[in-house]
Amino acid sequence: MGFASGPVSYRRYQVDGWSGDRLDEQAVERLQAAAFGQAEAISADAVEIGWIAPTHLFDNEIDLEKITTGRFVNLAMRLDRLSAPPAIVRSYQRIEEDAALAASGEEFLSRRMRKDAKEAALSRATKEAQAGNFRRITAHPVVFDLEDRIVYFGSLGNGPHEKLLALFASTFDVRLTPLDATELAARITEAHGLSRFFDDAEPLHLVAGAVGDGLGGPDFNDQSFLGREFLTWLWHRTDAGDGVVALAADGRTPLPDAVSVMFTKSLQLDCDFLSTGRTCVYADGPTRAPEAKVALSVGKQPTKAGLILSEAGAQYALSLDATRFHVTGLRLPEVDEPAPEARLEERLMHVVRCAAIVDAAYARFLKERFGGHFGKTFSAMRQWVMRSAERSTPTAVDPAAPKLEVVF
Repeated sequence: MGFASGPVSYRRYQVDGWSGDRLDEQAVERLQAAAFGQAEAISADAVEIGWIAPTHLFDNEIDLEKITTGRFVNLAMRLDRLSAPPAIVRSYQRIEEDAALAASGEEFLSRRMRKDAKEAALSRATKEAQAGNFRRITAHPVVFDLEDRIVYFGSLGNGPHEKLLALFASTFDVRLTPLDATELAARITEAHGLSRFFDDAEPLHLVAGAVGDGLGGPDFNDQSFLGREFLTWLWHRTDAGDGVVALAADGRTPLPDAVSVMFTKSLQLDCDFLSTGRTCVYADGPTRAPEAKVALSVGKQPTKAGLILSEAGAQYALSLDATRFHVTGLRLPEVDEPAPEARLEERLMHVVRCAAIVDAAYARFLKERFGGHFGKTFSAMRQWVMRSAERSTPTAVDPAAPKLEVVF
Protein backbone atom coordinates (compact mmCIF):
# COMPACT_ATOMS: atom_id res chain seq x y z
CA MET A 1 0.00 0.00 0.00
CA GLY A 2 1.01 3.66 -0.26
CA PHE A 3 4.39 4.56 -1.75
CA ALA A 4 5.27 1.13 -3.13
CA SER A 5 3.75 1.58 -6.59
CA GLY A 6 1.99 4.00 -8.89
CA PRO A 7 1.71 7.79 -8.58
CA VAL A 8 2.35 9.19 -5.11
CA SER A 9 0.54 11.94 -3.21
CA TYR A 10 1.72 13.29 0.11
CA ARG A 11 1.95 16.08 2.63
CA ARG A 12 5.10 16.57 4.71
CA TYR A 13 5.94 17.25 8.33
CA GLN A 14 9.16 18.09 10.15
CA VAL A 15 9.63 15.92 13.24
CA ASP A 16 10.58 18.28 16.07
CA GLY A 17 12.05 16.71 19.19
CA TRP A 18 13.36 13.48 17.64
CA SER A 19 16.90 12.44 18.49
CA GLY A 20 18.96 9.82 16.66
CA ASP A 21 18.96 8.59 13.08
CA ARG A 22 17.59 5.11 13.66
CA LEU A 23 14.61 3.36 15.18
CA ASP A 24 15.66 1.69 18.43
CA GLU A 25 13.91 -1.08 20.35
CA GLN A 26 12.22 1.38 22.67
CA ALA A 27 10.65 3.16 19.70
CA VAL A 28 9.47 -0.17 18.29
CA GLU A 29 7.92 -1.04 21.64
CA ARG A 30 6.06 2.26 21.59
CA LEU A 31 4.76 1.47 18.13
CA GLN A 32 3.63 -1.95 19.28
CA ALA A 33 1.81 -0.41 22.24
CA ALA A 34 0.04 2.01 19.89
CA ALA A 35 -0.73 -0.62 17.23
CA PHE A 36 -4.32 -0.74 16.06
CA GLY A 37 -6.52 -2.67 18.47
CA GLN A 38 -3.99 -2.71 21.31
CA ALA A 39 -5.16 0.33 23.24
CA GLU A 40 -8.78 0.07 22.06
CA ALA A 41 -9.03 3.83 22.30
CA ILE A 42 -12.10 5.30 20.59
CA SER A 43 -12.26 9.09 20.41
CA ALA A 44 -15.30 11.22 21.12
CA ASP A 45 -16.05 11.39 17.39
CA ALA A 46 -16.30 7.58 17.24
CA VAL A 47 -12.97 7.06 15.48
CA GLU A 48 -10.44 4.36 16.37
CA ILE A 49 -6.85 4.77 15.22
CA GLY A 50 -3.58 2.90 15.54
CA TRP A 51 -0.45 1.81 13.69
CA ILE A 52 -0.32 -1.14 11.32
CA ALA A 53 2.44 -2.65 9.22
CA PRO A 54 2.35 -1.72 5.52
CA THR A 55 1.48 -5.25 4.38
CA HIS A 56 -2.32 -5.16 4.77
CA LEU A 57 -5.15 -3.62 6.80
CA PHE A 58 -5.14 -6.24 9.56
CA ASP A 59 -1.41 -6.55 10.16
CA ASN A 60 -0.89 -4.98 13.58
CA GLU A 61 2.10 -7.19 14.40
CA ILE A 62 4.83 -4.57 14.17
CA ASP A 63 8.52 -5.47 14.28
CA LEU A 64 11.69 -3.71 13.23
CA GLU A 65 12.44 -5.83 10.17
CA LYS A 66 8.94 -5.47 8.78
CA ILE A 67 8.75 -1.67 8.92
CA THR A 68 12.31 -0.49 8.15
CA THR A 69 13.71 -0.02 4.67
CA GLY A 70 17.13 1.59 4.61
CA ARG A 71 16.80 5.05 6.20
CA PHE A 72 12.99 4.86 6.15
CA VAL A 73 10.32 3.66 8.55
CA ASN A 74 7.38 2.46 6.47
CA LEU A 75 4.08 2.31 8.36
CA ALA A 76 0.39 2.99 7.94
CA MET A 77 -2.16 4.61 10.20
CA ARG A 78 -5.40 2.64 10.32
CA LEU A 79 -8.45 4.81 10.91
CA ASP A 80 -11.83 3.18 11.55
CA ARG A 81 -15.00 5.22 11.74
CA LEU A 82 -17.55 3.52 13.97
CA SER A 83 -20.52 5.85 13.69
CA ALA A 84 -23.68 4.98 11.77
CA PRO A 85 -24.26 6.85 8.51
CA PRO A 86 -26.80 9.70 8.85
CA ALA A 87 -29.20 7.99 6.42
CA ILE A 88 -29.42 4.96 8.72
CA VAL A 89 -30.04 7.12 11.80
CA ARG A 90 -32.83 8.94 9.95
CA SER A 91 -34.35 5.62 8.93
CA TYR A 92 -34.25 4.33 12.51
CA GLN A 93 -35.90 7.53 13.65
CA ARG A 94 -38.67 7.13 11.08
CA ILE A 95 -39.30 3.57 12.29
CA GLU A 96 -39.54 4.79 15.90
CA GLU A 97 -41.88 7.61 14.90
CA ASP A 98 -44.18 5.26 13.00
CA ALA A 99 -44.28 2.89 15.95
CA ALA A 100 -44.99 5.71 18.42
CA LEU A 101 -47.77 7.11 16.24
CA ALA A 102 -49.42 3.71 15.87
CA ALA A 103 -49.25 3.07 19.63
CA SER A 104 -50.68 6.48 20.55
CA GLY A 105 -53.70 6.35 18.27
CA GLU A 106 -53.10 10.04 17.49
CA GLU A 107 -53.17 11.56 14.03
CA PHE A 108 -49.97 13.54 14.45
CA LEU A 109 -46.76 13.13 16.42
CA SER A 110 -46.23 15.41 19.38
CA ARG A 111 -42.94 17.21 19.99
CA ARG A 112 -42.23 14.86 22.87
CA MET A 113 -42.86 11.78 20.71
CA ARG A 114 -40.44 13.08 18.05
CA LYS A 115 -37.77 13.72 20.67
CA ASP A 116 -38.16 10.24 22.16
CA ALA A 117 -38.03 8.68 18.67
CA LYS A 118 -34.81 10.54 17.87
CA GLU A 119 -33.18 9.48 21.15
CA ALA A 120 -34.20 5.85 20.59
CA ALA A 121 -32.80 5.93 17.03
CA LEU A 122 -29.50 7.39 18.21
CA SER A 123 -29.24 4.83 21.00
CA ARG A 124 -29.85 1.95 18.59
CA ALA A 125 -27.37 3.30 16.05
CA THR A 126 -24.71 3.83 18.76
CA LYS A 127 -25.06 0.29 20.08
CA GLU A 128 -24.81 -1.20 16.61
CA ALA A 129 -21.83 1.02 15.78
CA GLN A 130 -20.02 -0.11 18.92
CA ALA A 131 -20.70 -3.70 17.87
CA GLY A 132 -18.92 -2.96 14.59
CA ASN A 133 -21.95 -2.99 12.28
CA PHE A 134 -20.99 0.27 10.57
CA ARG A 135 -17.21 0.10 10.77
CA ARG A 136 -15.56 1.89 7.85
CA ILE A 137 -11.90 0.95 7.57
CA THR A 138 -9.24 3.09 5.93
CA ALA A 139 -5.45 3.09 6.05
CA HIS A 140 -3.12 5.98 5.27
CA PRO A 141 0.56 5.36 4.45
CA VAL A 142 3.20 7.00 6.63
CA VAL A 143 6.91 7.13 5.71
CA PHE A 144 9.36 8.49 8.27
CA ASP A 145 12.69 9.57 6.78
CA LEU A 146 14.97 9.13 9.79
CA GLU A 147 17.92 10.90 8.20
CA ASP A 148 16.09 14.14 7.38
CA ARG A 149 13.52 13.69 10.19
CA ILE A 150 10.64 14.29 7.83
CA VAL A 151 7.36 12.38 7.67
CA TYR A 152 5.60 11.84 4.34
CA PHE A 153 1.87 11.23 4.83
CA GLY A 154 -0.12 9.74 1.99
CA SER A 155 -3.37 11.54 2.79
CA LEU A 156 -4.33 15.15 2.13
CA GLY A 157 -7.56 15.23 4.15
CA ASN A 158 -7.84 17.36 7.28
CA GLY A 159 -9.43 14.57 9.32
CA PRO A 160 -6.58 12.05 8.87
CA HIS A 161 -4.09 14.91 9.28
CA GLU A 162 -5.41 15.73 12.76
CA LYS A 163 -5.42 12.07 13.76
CA LEU A 164 -1.82 11.60 12.60
CA LEU A 165 -0.64 14.58 14.64
CA ALA A 166 -2.26 13.12 17.75
CA LEU A 167 -1.11 9.54 17.18
CA PHE A 168 2.50 10.45 16.36
CA ALA A 169 2.75 12.76 19.38
CA SER A 170 1.30 10.19 21.78
CA THR A 171 3.49 7.40 20.40
CA PHE A 172 6.88 9.13 20.33
CA ASP A 173 6.36 12.24 22.49
CA VAL A 174 7.44 14.50 19.62
CA ARG A 175 5.67 17.08 17.50
CA LEU A 176 4.94 17.09 13.77
CA THR A 177 5.10 20.51 12.12
CA PRO A 178 3.38 20.73 8.70
CA LEU A 179 5.80 21.92 6.02
CA ASP A 180 3.55 24.32 4.14
CA ALA A 181 4.68 27.37 2.17
CA THR A 182 4.88 29.56 5.27
CA GLU A 183 6.75 27.10 7.48
CA LEU A 184 9.19 26.19 4.73
CA ALA A 185 9.87 29.86 4.00
CA ALA A 186 10.50 30.54 7.69
CA ARG A 187 13.01 27.70 7.93
CA ILE A 188 14.74 28.50 4.65
CA THR A 189 15.11 32.22 5.34
CA GLU A 190 16.40 31.48 8.83
CA ALA A 191 19.04 29.14 7.38
CA HIS A 192 20.15 31.87 4.95
CA GLY A 193 20.06 34.74 7.43
CA LEU A 194 17.00 36.37 5.87
CA SER A 195 14.49 36.00 8.70
CA ARG A 196 14.03 39.73 9.26
CA PHE A 197 12.97 40.18 5.63
CA PHE A 198 10.59 37.22 5.83
CA ASP A 199 8.97 38.55 9.01
CA ASP A 200 8.23 41.90 7.35
CA ALA A 201 7.25 40.53 3.94
CA GLU A 202 4.09 41.73 2.23
CA PRO A 203 2.53 40.31 -0.93
CA LEU A 204 3.62 41.69 -4.28
CA HIS A 205 0.96 42.29 -6.92
CA LEU A 206 1.86 42.12 -10.58
CA VAL A 207 -1.07 44.32 -11.56
CA ALA A 208 -1.73 47.82 -10.29
CA GLY A 209 -5.36 48.88 -10.10
CA ALA A 210 -6.67 45.33 -10.54
CA VAL A 211 -10.37 44.44 -10.44
CA GLY A 212 -10.29 44.22 -6.65
CA ASP A 213 -8.61 47.61 -6.17
CA GLY A 214 -10.06 49.33 -3.14
CA LEU A 215 -11.77 46.20 -1.86
CA GLY A 216 -8.81 44.99 0.18
CA GLY A 217 -7.07 41.66 -0.16
CA PRO A 218 -7.07 38.41 1.80
CA ASP A 219 -5.46 38.03 5.20
CA PHE A 220 -1.82 37.33 4.44
CA ASN A 221 -0.68 37.05 8.05
CA ASP A 222 0.43 33.47 7.42
CA GLN A 223 2.61 34.62 4.49
CA SER A 224 1.43 31.74 2.35
CA PHE A 225 1.35 34.24 -0.51
CA LEU A 226 5.03 33.37 -0.99
CA GLY A 227 3.96 30.03 -2.46
CA ARG A 228 1.79 31.79 -5.03
CA GLU A 229 4.62 34.15 -5.90
CA PHE A 230 6.97 31.16 -6.24
CA LEU A 231 4.77 29.55 -8.92
CA THR A 232 4.44 32.90 -10.71
CA TRP A 233 8.23 33.30 -10.61
CA LEU A 234 8.67 29.80 -12.05
CA TRP A 235 6.13 30.61 -14.76
CA HIS A 236 8.07 33.74 -15.68
CA ARG A 237 11.31 31.74 -15.82
CA THR A 238 9.78 29.18 -18.17
CA ASP A 239 7.94 31.71 -20.35
CA ALA A 240 10.46 34.54 -20.61
CA GLY A 241 13.59 32.43 -20.16
CA ASP A 242 14.82 28.94 -20.90
CA GLY A 243 12.99 27.24 -18.04
CA VAL A 244 16.23 26.28 -16.28
CA VAL A 245 16.10 27.19 -12.59
CA ALA A 246 19.20 27.30 -10.41
CA LEU A 247 18.85 25.50 -7.09
CA ALA A 248 19.80 26.65 -3.61
CA ALA A 249 20.37 23.26 -1.96
CA ASP A 250 20.65 22.83 1.78
CA GLY A 251 23.37 20.19 1.60
CA ARG A 252 21.29 17.32 3.01
CA THR A 253 20.53 15.76 -0.38
CA PRO A 254 23.10 16.05 -3.22
CA LEU A 255 21.40 17.95 -6.04
CA PRO A 256 22.38 19.36 -9.42
CA ASP A 257 23.13 23.07 -9.77
CA ALA A 258 19.95 23.59 -11.80
CA VAL A 259 16.78 21.84 -12.92
CA SER A 260 14.58 22.22 -16.00
CA VAL A 261 10.97 23.19 -15.21
CA MET A 262 7.93 22.84 -17.45
CA PHE A 263 4.26 23.52 -16.65
CA THR A 264 1.86 20.80 -17.79
CA LYS A 265 -1.69 19.44 -17.61
CA SER A 266 -3.35 21.91 -15.23
CA LEU A 267 -3.10 25.39 -13.79
CA GLN A 268 -5.29 26.99 -11.12
CA LEU A 269 -5.18 30.74 -10.56
CA ASP A 270 -6.85 32.67 -7.73
CA CYS A 271 -7.45 36.38 -7.44
CA ASP A 272 -5.00 38.27 -5.22
CA PHE A 273 -7.89 40.51 -4.16
CA LEU A 274 -10.61 37.87 -3.69
CA SER A 275 -12.84 39.59 -6.23
CA THR A 276 -12.54 37.89 -9.64
CA GLY A 277 -12.83 34.25 -8.58
CA ARG A 278 -10.78 31.34 -9.83
CA THR A 279 -9.59 30.28 -13.25
CA CYS A 280 -8.66 26.68 -14.04
CA VAL A 281 -6.99 25.74 -17.32
CA TYR A 282 -6.47 22.14 -18.42
CA ALA A 283 -4.07 21.62 -21.32
CA ASP A 284 -0.69 20.10 -22.11
CA GLY A 285 0.80 23.58 -21.88
CA PRO A 286 -1.60 25.49 -19.61
CA THR A 287 0.61 28.55 -19.15
CA ARG A 288 0.53 29.15 -22.91
CA ALA A 289 -3.27 29.35 -23.00
CA PRO A 290 -4.61 32.90 -23.62
CA GLU A 291 -7.03 32.48 -20.71
CA ALA A 292 -4.17 31.89 -18.28
CA LYS A 293 -2.35 35.06 -19.29
CA VAL A 294 -5.53 37.10 -19.22
CA ALA A 295 -6.07 35.80 -15.68
CA LEU A 296 -2.61 37.11 -14.74
CA SER A 297 -3.49 40.51 -16.22
CA VAL A 298 -6.54 40.91 -13.95
CA GLY A 299 -4.67 40.18 -10.74
CA LYS A 300 -4.66 36.40 -10.42
CA GLN A 301 -1.68 34.22 -9.52
CA PRO A 302 -1.26 30.43 -9.67
CA THR A 303 -2.10 28.44 -6.55
CA LYS A 304 -1.84 24.94 -8.05
CA ALA A 305 0.10 23.75 -11.06
CA GLY A 306 1.18 20.64 -12.86
CA LEU A 307 4.96 20.57 -13.19
CA ILE A 308 7.64 18.45 -14.82
CA LEU A 309 11.06 18.71 -13.16
CA SER A 310 13.91 17.29 -15.21
CA GLU A 311 17.50 16.67 -14.26
CA ALA A 312 20.16 14.45 -15.77
CA GLY A 313 18.79 10.92 -15.79
CA ALA A 314 15.52 11.60 -13.95
CA GLN A 315 12.19 13.30 -14.49
CA TYR A 316 9.42 13.99 -11.99
CA ALA A 317 5.86 14.89 -12.96
CA LEU A 318 3.66 16.23 -10.18
CA SER A 319 0.98 18.70 -9.17
CA LEU A 320 2.03 21.24 -6.51
CA ASP A 321 -0.29 23.09 -4.16
CA ALA A 322 1.57 26.37 -3.71
CA THR A 323 0.02 27.29 -0.36
CA ARG A 324 0.16 23.97 1.48
CA PHE A 325 3.01 22.45 -0.58
CA HIS A 326 1.03 19.24 -0.97
CA VAL A 327 2.16 17.05 -3.85
CA THR A 328 -0.36 14.98 -5.80
CA GLY A 329 0.03 12.49 -8.63
CA LEU A 330 3.83 12.36 -8.42
CA ARG A 331 5.15 10.06 -11.14
CA LEU A 332 8.57 8.72 -10.29
CA PRO A 333 11.31 7.49 -12.64
CA GLU A 334 11.19 3.79 -13.48
CA VAL A 335 12.88 1.54 -10.94
CA ASP A 336 14.55 -1.61 -12.25
CA GLU A 337 15.21 -3.28 -8.90
CA PRO A 338 13.55 -6.73 -8.89
CA ALA A 339 13.62 -7.20 -5.10
CA PRO A 340 10.55 -5.57 -3.46
CA GLU A 341 12.49 -4.05 -0.55
CA ALA A 342 15.21 -2.59 -2.77
CA ARG A 343 12.57 -1.32 -5.20
CA LEU A 344 10.66 0.40 -2.39
CA GLU A 345 13.81 2.00 -1.01
CA GLU A 346 14.77 3.40 -4.41
CA ARG A 347 11.26 4.78 -4.93
CA LEU A 348 11.37 6.45 -1.53
CA MET A 349 14.76 7.96 -2.37
CA HIS A 350 13.15 9.41 -5.51
CA VAL A 351 10.34 10.89 -3.40
CA VAL A 352 12.92 12.52 -1.13
CA ARG A 353 14.92 13.78 -4.08
CA CYS A 354 11.88 15.31 -5.77
CA ALA A 355 10.88 17.05 -2.53
CA ALA A 356 14.44 18.34 -2.13
CA ILE A 357 14.42 19.74 -5.69
CA VAL A 358 11.15 21.60 -5.05
CA ASP A 359 12.51 22.94 -1.75
CA ALA A 360 15.77 24.02 -3.39
CA ALA A 361 13.91 25.85 -6.17
CA TYR A 362 11.74 27.53 -3.51
CA ALA A 363 14.88 28.46 -1.58
CA ARG A 364 16.36 29.98 -4.74
CA PHE A 365 13.24 32.09 -5.18
CA LEU A 366 13.27 33.21 -1.54
CA LYS A 367 16.95 34.18 -1.68
CA GLU A 368 16.19 36.27 -4.75
CA ARG A 369 12.96 37.66 -3.24
CA PHE A 370 14.66 38.83 -0.05
CA GLY A 371 18.20 39.32 -1.32
CA GLY A 372 17.90 43.03 -1.98
CA HIS A 373 17.90 42.86 -5.79
CA PHE A 374 14.39 41.61 -6.48
CA GLY A 375 13.16 44.98 -7.74
CA LYS A 376 14.64 44.37 -11.19
CA THR A 377 13.11 40.89 -11.39
CA PHE A 378 9.74 42.15 -10.19
CA SER A 379 9.76 44.94 -12.77
CA ALA A 380 10.53 42.41 -15.52
CA MET A 381 7.69 40.19 -14.31
CA ARG A 382 5.19 43.07 -14.41
CA GLN A 383 6.24 43.97 -17.94
CA TRP A 384 5.94 40.29 -18.90
CA VAL A 385 2.35 40.22 -17.59
CA MET A 386 1.45 43.34 -19.57
CA ARG A 387 2.95 41.98 -22.79
CA SER A 388 1.28 38.60 -22.29
CA ALA A 389 -2.14 40.20 -21.86
CA GLU A 390 -1.71 42.26 -25.02
CA ARG A 391 -0.90 39.16 -27.06
CA SER A 392 -3.60 36.98 -25.52
CA THR A 393 -6.94 38.50 -26.46
CA PRO A 394 -9.22 35.45 -26.94
CA THR A 395 -10.49 34.85 -30.47
CA ALA A 396 -13.32 32.67 -31.76
CA VAL A 397 -13.92 29.46 -29.84
CA ASP A 398 -11.83 26.59 -31.14
CA PRO A 399 -13.16 23.07 -30.32
CA ALA A 400 -9.56 21.94 -29.81
CA ALA A 401 -8.72 24.78 -27.44
CA PRO A 402 -7.76 24.08 -23.83
CA LYS A 403 -10.64 23.46 -21.46
CA LEU A 404 -11.33 26.47 -19.23
CA GLU A 405 -13.24 26.44 -15.99
CA VAL A 406 -14.04 29.61 -14.06
CA VAL A 407 -15.33 29.27 -10.51
CA PHE A 408 -16.90 32.16 -8.62
